[in-house]
Amino acid sequence: MAVLTATDTHLTIRLTGPRRVFGRWRPLTVPWDRITCARIDPEAARAFPGARWGVATNVPGVVNLGSFRRAGRLDFWDVGDPDRAIVVELDGAKYDRLLLEVDDPDAAIAMIHAMTSQD
Repeated sequence: MAVLTATDTHLTIRLTGPRRVFGRWRPLTVPWDRITCARIDPEAARAFPGARWGVATNVPGVVNLGSFRRAGRLDFWDVGDPDRAIVVELDGAKYDRLLLEVDDPDAAIAMIHAMTSQD
């Protein structure tokens, strides 16, 4: 699961538990101005993630974790339960999309929308 933390300048994503060991042990940071859209999207999280790129794990129905390339797009996935997944669309960042399982999708989306709507 991903834990999201907001600062004035960026969003920080930290993986927890075994996902931190097998996915990404360092936090991923994204400047607020790179985020174009954030939404709750269980259907996107149920889709096939694409080809693994670097260190990644794809166990259908269990977990998608790591970097995946599909249709010319590089996505970062941390999804075990698609019903708790959010999608964060990025522009001009390393990844094109982040698909993240979070504890409270509604609160995560509200936080991202609040920080990205500020000037």
